[in-house]
Amino acid sequence: MSWRHPQALKSTLGFPLIRFEDAVINLDPFTRVHPYETKEFIINDILKHFQEELLSQAARILGSVDFLGNPMGLLNDVSEGVTGLIKYGNVGGLIRNVTHGVSNSAAKFAGTLSDGLGKTMDNRHQSEREYIRYHAATSGEHLVAGIHGLAHGIIGGLTSVITSTVEGVKTEGGVSGFISGLGKGLVGTVTKPVAGALDFASETAQAVRDTATLSGPRTQAQRVRKPRCCTGPQGLLPRYSESQAEGQEQLFKLTDNIQDEFFIAVENIDSYCVLISSKAVYFLKSGDYVDREAIFLEVKYDDLYHCLVSKDHGKVYVQVTKKAGNTSSGVSIPGPSHQKPMVHVKSEVLAVKLSQEINYAKSLYYEQQLMLRLSENEEQLELDS
Repeated sequence: MSWRHPQALKSTLGFPLIRFEDAVINLDPFTRVHPYETKEFIINDILKHFQEELLSQAARILGSVDFLGNPMGLLNDVSEGVTGLIKYGNVGGLIRNVTHGVSNSAAKFAGTLSDGLGKTMDNRHQSEREYIRYHAATSGEHLVAGIHGLAHGIIGGLTSVITSTVEGVKTEGGVSGFISGLGKGLVGTVTKPVAGALDFASETAQAVRDTATLSGPRTQAQRVRKPRCCTGPQGLLPRYSESQAEGQEQLFKLTDNIQDEFFIAVENIDSYCVLISSKAVYFLKSGDYVDREAIFLEVKYDDLYHCLVSKDHGKVYVQVTKKAGNTSSGVSIPGPSHQKPMVHVKSEVLAVKLSQEINYAKSLYYEQQLMLRLSENEEQLELDS
């Protein structure tokens, strides 16, 4: 099974994942100087390091889980309020922090109980509950959602015997379906109103939590630099480069984070930039936000014949020559003049560098076409071994 499908992983585990938030977890970085071990050894060493780091933070994670009411969050809120009272005499801050912590814990604990009761309900009723809660999470109208949840639970309990019995007869049929539906209906008569009351309590507590702003903003660790390129053109780990990190981020925005097209190089040239990937070269207009509309020239390596430097009236250009459509011999030849777009470059040195990078990326692309690739089953066997 691929790790790119977390929903499939969740269903395979067979038990619900534990929810927690705002757990302050600090993991020491993994550092090695002049490593000479194999790739498998280093990967196992990294996994072992962060497993040990996570185990050392287990108490903080356990103290932040929803089914315990996030006691660590409550403790942090109260401690911040007491600190503000002692240092600055901020009584209002103490009241707001305590209110925020208590209401947050109550909301999480009540929400966990209602989730547990939801496992005993029919799919239709549970789907309607989830929709009410989702609307509250997106709109912020927690009190209104709580009232709707309470009314939905009461109405569901009153009609549970009828709806569940009819559903049992439809799905299972006969006497067995009638008895099964009746049993579920009797259980739902009790659990649905109780779940509705818990939803009301949870949403009301969340409304109180949102109104009780903390006395001071909590400091969160800010990213120091953009995510690095972990794989160079030759498959090795390159040194960190800020320009490469920005180019990789631009590529992910263009390709919707498709992992099978990786970054190779980027060159910023006056009013545009050239982004070279493992499948194509993109000429982009400069701007704060990068999307597909910023591309004014895109050439895939399947269509590229070669890239060379051209001069005209004292100006230097990069000429991207595309292949001709179809030839009788099957041999690739350069296309006509309208298939040779030229882009102005400010210096010959930069033009030579850019053409070399594009031609190199094209040669890498064709080398990869000749490589034997493992299927998903073979990859799984290799991981299991």
